[in-house]
Amino acid sequence: MNGFNRALLVLTGVIGLLSVAILLLGVYDVPQIQTYTDQWQNQDWYIYTILAIGIFLAVIFLLMLMTGLAAKSKPRRYTIQTNEGRITVSKDTIEKTVYESLKQFQGLRSPNVNVDIDSKREHVRVHIDCAVFNREKLPTLGKEIQSHVKARIESLMEVPVADVSLNIHDTLRKTSERVV
Repeated sequence: MNGFNRALLVLTGVIGLLSVAILLLGVYDVPQIQTYTDQWQNQDWYIYTILAIGIFLAVIFLLMLMTGLAAKSKPRRYTIQTNEGRITVSKDTIEKTVYESLKQFQGLRSPNVNVDIDSKREHVRVHIDCAVFNREKLPTLGKEIQSHVKARIESLMEVPVADVSLNIHDTLRKTSERVV
């Protein structure tokens, strides 16, 4: 989640909590501030405050409703339409293919694969996060992994792979992983 979305959520949360607190103060009698709320409720702009709070909450809930109804989840399958019908390949199958293709490379530890399927644009994106143990020439190794994974997926699905991103980190610097 980017910074703008976080700031917007925080601002909405703070305004929403303040709105609820103001509404609750108007309904419940709190002895320490009862005189202030009575004076406030007798003001002309009290009704406008309550209306503004109600409109704000209505807009927020309407946005949440529309987002819930209109948002689409990421596809878990890749669909290929042929003259004879439809072929679907699951995301898990593509990820397992990537894991199988990574087995040929010595020294790779704890690979984590994430596949992003875009059926509309007819391409697949692959992100691999892995550790390397006792290997040299990491850029060359990375290029070999990228080209091998891309070729393997393209031969499986006959669909272009838009991107194979690779994040390699060293196992010697991580304390959570050990190879015995």
